[in-house]
Amino acid sequence: MNISMSTRITGRFLILAFALVLCPALVAWADSAPADKSPAPPLLMLAQMQPTHPEHILMIFDKIAGIEPDFAALAGKSPFLNKAKEVDRDSIINRENNRLRQTWADLDSSQPIVVHTSVNLANYSTINEQLTLPEFNPKTFFSFAIYGENIAIVPKDIARFSKIPLTRQQMDEILKKTTSTAATAELILKPAVADAKTPFVHDGKSYWLMLAEIGEIRLWAGKEGDAQLLWMHRADWYKPKEDTSLLNLKSGM
Repeated sequence: MNISMSTRITGRFLILAFALVLCPALVAWADSAPADKSPAPPLLMLAQMQPTHPEHILMIFDKIAGIEPDFAALAGKSPFLNKAKEVDRDSIINRENNRLRQTWADLDSSQPIVVHTSVNLANYSTINEQLTLPEFNPKTFFSFAIYGENIAIVPKDIARFSKIPLTRQQMDEILKKTTSTAATAELILKPAVADAKTPFVHDGKSYWLMLAEIGEIRLWAGKEGDAQLLWMHRADWYKPKEDTSLLNLKSGM
């Protein structure tokens, strides 16, 4: 599939608009989030996750916004039609229509969204003992394009992670695991609120906005499939089901 993703698209009106329209609903949602502090599995047992497909993100947006997609229209925009023979077009559209309907029926919009983006580990201050990640700032959002639609995910309070306190020893340990200052940030996001009424327009593109809570941020070094975990943050409310299985495995249950 021909899928595009961009990060850190600036726009001063984005956060303000979201704050005015969506924050009251998010506050109510966040206040109801559990605060259980069950133990997390050992870091060595964690594995890098696959990024969520843009089609899945589009459907999560629609579910949260209370909109049922026009499956026939989406099927008519399928990337599989790009190089299809004319004789096969109707069969492909019918197949995609059925697949999309089944995907929608099976979709659990409460499941987290996984986003990968590049960050640079070069900005570490030995004086202040903190790592600066300029990629995470108040204007940061992640955009996904598919079927002619653009979805922008705004991670709530992402700027909190623009400065990460790390001792010199901790930073040295991180750098020992990588031969480069380039790293992959993995964000595990809980969809919260979707705005299907007023798109945000930037550089001639309209984006449908979805606000998400940050469950985890992980920093990885290395290639996919052989990545090493460098650092992670987990919110108190985020309790992945995988933890129970990993902890049971470790204890031999």
